Amino acid sequence: MEDNYKEILSKLESTASLKQAIYRSTAEVFGLTKTILSKIAARLHGDYTSKDPSVEVNYKENNLFEAQLKFSGDMLMISMHSNVFNFEEGHSIFQTNYVKADESLSYCGVIYIHNFLADSIKYNRLADEGSLIARILVNKEKHFLVEGDGALGFLYEDFEANMVTEENLTDILERSILLCLNTDLLLPPFAQIKDVTLHQKQSLIAASGYPTGKRLGYLFSSEIQQNNL
Repeated sequence: MEDNYKEILSKLESTASLKQAIYRSTAEVFGLTKTILSKIAARLHGDYTSKDPSVEVNYKENNLFEAQLKFSGDMLMISMHSNVFNFEEGHSIFQTNYVKADESLSYCGVIYIHNFLADSIKYNRLADEGSLIARILVNKEKHFLVEGDGALGFLYEDFEANMVTEENLTDILERSILLCLNTDLLLPPFAQIKDVTLHQKQSLIAASGYPTGKRLGYLFSSEIQQNNL
């Protein structure tokens, strides 16, 4: 019994304290990320809205774990997960000299970058889909990896070399905004959406409007039925 208790104490020391340290590191990085996003918003507002006041640009902090940048019809949302994660067994991260020297460095906090349509938030269209543009993985030493779309899928792969800086985070956020701007809302083929029951149409409008997303366009019929399963 005493051996079990000693093992519990050892696990708390090696895991629980570690995760708390990673949480604090990630929270600090997320705080910096929010500050940078607000600076980008202020700069865009000053440089562009004077040219076209109809294009709305604003920053809003929703809570401790989430903030958003609205620019025209797009919403860039950044959020921090409150938990700490490790990579799956066999991940290439475990083959790096950096992690081999100290396996605790593989534990990471996560910051997500999502793109939603601004109208999805405005009209509370709960069935609308957004896109995960990137996620930033931060360890206890504030080294980081980025997994994401476009160049964000390969620019920040070197875990050992990547240290969190304002310059790096600014680059990640600006590239994320460009990915939003370069992705259009596309209409699906007419034949794909032509069949819809009155019940589906009325239910959707009453609840939150037509489910919409950049990738999906408007959802009808079989797609709606599948999403409701």
